[in-house]
Amino acid sequence: MKRGEHVVVDIESMTPKGDGLATLEGREIVVPRSVPGDRAEVYLRRKRKGRFEGVVDDLIEAGMPRQDPVCVHFGLCGGCRWQDLDYADQLRLKEDMIHQAFQCRALTPERWLPILPSPDVYYYRNKMEFSFGSDRDGTLQLGLHVRERYNRVFDMEACHLQSEASNQIVDSFRRHCILSALPVYDLKSHEGLLRFLVVRDAKGTSQTMVNLVVSEYPSDAVDDLLSSVLEDVGKLITTCMVIRHAGKAQVATGDAEFLVKGDGRITEMCGGLKFEISPHSFFQTNTRAASGLYARVADLLGELGEADVLDLYAGTGGVSLHLARAARSVVGIEQVAAAVDDARRNAALNSIENCTFLVARTEDVLDELRAEEQERFDVIVADPPRAGIHKKALAGIVALGPPTFIYISCNAETLAEDLLILSAAGYDIRSAQPVEMFPHTPHCEVLTWLSRSPQWTGEIKGD
Repeated sequence: MKRGEHVVVDIESMTPKGDGLATLEGREIVVPRSVPGDRAEVYLRRKRKGRFEGVVDDLIEAGMPRQDPVCVHFGLCGGCRWQDLDYADQLRLKEDMIHQAFQCRALTPERWLPILPSPDVYYYRNKMEFSFGSDRDGTLQLGLHVRERYNRVFDMEACHLQSEASNQIVDSFRRHCILSALPVYDLKSHEGLLRFLVVRDAKGTSQTMVNLVVSEYPSDAVDDLLSSVLEDVGKLITTCMVIRHAGKAQVATGDAEFLVKGDGRITEMCGGLKFEISPHSFFQTNTRAASGLYARVADLLGELGEADVLDLYAGTGGVSLHLARAARSVVGIEQVAAAVDDARRNAALNSIENCTFLVARTEDVLDELRAEEQERFDVIVADPPRAGIHKKALAGIVALGPPTFIYISCNAETLAEDLLILSAAGYDIRSAQPVEMFPHTPHCEVLTWLSRSPQWTGEIKGD
């Protein structure tokens, strides 16, 4: 086999990223947008790290039925990957991928709980970042990135993940930006003005925040643009801000914020609690699914009346505040100061007084607690980034030896690696459950419940 050939393959399994995987002549072939059971003619477009990557030219036999995608941008957009699959089949694929991550490491939970579906299959996202770009003729575009082409933007007709109001807002900005002839920021020359449009949509209150990210501000031209947009769709926008980002990094944050409408915050409802959201607050992308996730954590822990809880990677306090209603006390640890400010404000907003938030790195706090040589927490909860729990933090958790440890992960691979370490140190995996937060994508949360066994050692190997 060589690059540029066409081959017929049978898709046998999925990669951790959600692509189909076939083996031919002893070589692995990764085939995006294929699933186990598919038989397809594949064009080998490149070879990377010993693997071929292919593109389906002809689906000879389908392992799962295909359906017409709702979105006209399906296949071009880098977001939805599985919109041509029935939702029930998407859930089965995710369960299989997560089970496989455990099985290949010989990890066996006492109970596998069935995947918890998302309450909403479409219009579930509460935040999206849209990028400005230009086509080959120089015409302004506003939309999302072309799959695997992070320097290319396509003009978005409509997205079916956030809200219909969001689509109207994006369309209005596009039309008025074109009329105003404002220049798009160029990634190579680092010249131009328009960079990003961020829309946040509170599902529980229908409030909407809009942030326009530009390279320069104050600017009369930007003010005129916003005046036109607000006259057009202002009734859909609760608060609006301009974010000035003069740096070269291609991120939708900046060095200064300017309030145009409202007070710069919106309020979201999740699990019966109010959350104030500012422009850079972290909040779970799928509000209604997050409510279900927090409820499942509370169900696993049961009665917490006399329990002290430590919440690691606490963010803006989603888990902490939900558990504080049942526990004696909760301490949330988060290294991002702005997120802690949000968490403290949210605690006050909900009249929760038994919850404390600290700005610190998780591994540093655990080091300090470890040095005190006393068990202080009945339950530890962790919801780390995709990279998993820092190895020093894992050592600190094991040293503290909480009777119960709840691990929430958005990456089954790093979760399984961390569970190997925790299991070797004397923690039993009581249950594991996939929690669907991202319909039409391969991503999934996993909720794992561990308990300290009599074989607990108090240390991890090599620590």
